[in-house]
Amino acid sequence: MNAQWKVLWAEAATDREEWIGLWSALAERHPFAHPDVCSLLRAGGGQLAAAVMTVGDGYVLYPFFLREIDAELTAAAGGERMFDIISPYGYGGPLHWGISDIDGASAQFWRMFDLWADENSVVSEFSRLTLFTETMLPYQGTTRRRQTNYVRDLSVPADDLGQKVAPKVRSNVRRALREGVTTVIDTEGEFVDDFVRIYTETMERRDSADWYRFERPFFEGIHAALPGQFAYVYAQHEGRLVSVDLLLFGREDGYYFLGGTEAAAFGVRPNDLVKMESMKWLQAQGRRRYVLGGGVTAEDSLERYKRGFALDGQYDYFTGERILSPGRYEELLEAHRRRLAANGLDFDEASDFFPAYRRGAEALSPTEPVVRQTAEARS
Repeated sequence: MNAQWKVLWAEAATDREEWIGLWSALAERHPFAHPDVCSLLRAGGGQLAAAVMTVGDGYVLYPFFLREIDAELTAAAGGERMFDIISPYGYGGPLHWGISDIDGASAQFWRMFDLWADENSVVSEFSRLTLFTETMLPYQGTTRRRQTNYVRDLSVPADDLGQKVAPKVRSNVRRALREGVTTVIDTEGEFVDDFVRIYTETMERRDSADWYRFERPFFEGIHAALPGQFAYVYAQHEGRLVSVDLLLFGREDGYYFLGGTEAAAFGVRPNDLVKMESMKWLQAQGRRRYVLGGGVTAEDSLERYKRGFALDGQYDYFTGERILSPGRYEELLEAHRRRLAANGLDFDEASDFFPAYRRGAEALSPTEPVVRQTAEARS
């Protein structure tokens, strides 16, 4: 197979330009594969890069962060510098477009990737994977089911969108309309300050981790990276914007990204109307699926709420993990166990956190951000 393989570094101007050019030419223009969006979704440091392979007119694009492993830990495990890989927050993994021989491309891509990883002392890899297998290059490592996500099929007639939702959703939408709630679609970020106000109140009410408390510059970054590929869907009541969902979308798929509701507006059920209008708007724009996501944890109230809008739209969400250097991995794990024990801490044998040599590290470095290993940001 005649293929070209390389790694692009987002902080190198020419590489970033090439990455954006490649992304712009792809059929989907996947919002979570743009380098500037990936950079905004940095969860725990590292250098942003993308492994890219071209095969004729087809491409593979795999964004990731290359993180240096703590020097204290590597010193205890032999002394050499070591690295690991984690994908940006959101839906990602190794994505492909326009490739006919997917199995052949997969074999070639991972062979070259693993050679590069070995040359660069990469010990392990953790990847948050897309829900849609038709655009994901077959993953070569272990996949782990994390939770259920909900996806609404928008390819139905417009009159059918109000069907296959929970009776409570229909009731709440009727309640919102009776109360005079209307919707406002903002595709320019004109009302971003209202979004930040509503979102911040929501995060404070839920006592969310600092990482989720995005401020205006974060959203301005989204606007700059994805012009024409985002929309804020607001609910307005008595002249005030009181609830909102931020949507990101490619050419076919839309994604719920972030949102919130003022507590004082709960009684008029504005967010049910927001989500129904989001589906209608995305359908009118030609999108065929709407990814609502899942909960913070499996079967929590947020997951149950989203299920109400896509009763037959369950998708399993998986993460991927690979140990690329087994010997180094075991050395790091043993050194991590010893470090925890020296600080009077136990290693959590029951946890599935990967890589295991980072498991519980926040107790040693409480200032380091800890981000859950799921698909979406909190709503």
